[in-house]
Amino acid sequence: MSSRTQQQEVDENYEAFKTLLPKLMNTDANRFALMHNRKVLACFDTGRDATLAGRTLLRGKLFSVQQVTNRAVDLGHFSYFGTVGAV
Repeated sequence: MSSRTQQQEVDENYEAFKTLLPKLMNTDANRFALMHNRKVLACFDTGRDATLAGRTLLRGKLFSVQQVTNRAVDLGHFSYFGTVGAV
């Protein structure tokens, strides 16, 4: 079992996201990035779709979802979403 916390996953993914943002703005502006281990796995049209994909693809692993935008956006629980398990 990993000793990483949910907040660590979110924080590290967000740091990587900020670096990737210029490229993502060219390809996926206003979409939602599913992130795991500091990598964008895929982008989706809605935060809900990204979250469902994370739960399906990353069963039992930590992930986060971030909207691809240049402006600060509070995604509510999506901003801090990190644990996945059986729904």
